[in-house]
Amino acid sequence: MSTHFAYPAGRPADRGKTEHGECVDISTVPGARIIQFTVSHPRGDVTLVVVAGEVDLATAPRLRDKLLRAFGSRIMVVDLSPVTFFAAAGLTTLVEAQAAAEKAHRRMVLITTVRCVDRAIELTGLATNFRRVGSLAAALADPTPGCAAPV
Repeated sequence: MSTHFAYPAGRPADRGKTEHGECVDISTVPGARIIQFTVSHPRGDVTLVVVAGEVDLATAPRLRDKLLRAFGSRIMVVDLSPVTFFAAAGLTTLVEAQAAAEKAHRRMVLITTVRCVDRAIELTGLATNFRRVGSLAAALADPTPGCAAPV
């Protein structure tokens, strides 16, 4: 297993820099997938979690842990555009994270620009459960409170 971390970006001068990244390579396990996370703070009230790789039964628990730990800011943006595979376990994780956000009076916004993520969300009827946008700029510019909005 390979894990990489950079120094935390806790000072205001460090805003916009990566807080920590984690690459989990479980390729030694037959059928396992690779997933990578990068957490940063593009603005004082925003935590950005970039998810890259494959989200499936093997990697969803790591995604769940990462998202639930990232709710320190008023708004959490989850960028799923680098995701290459997205299974039902990923949907379950997003539903749980959205529920945790609502319970904590926080907002979760998804950046979904890849077909595998959008298709899974739309086919399951969960599109109205999430606020989805096409870019970080759109997520930062969106003043609308709440969780649900079409892409």
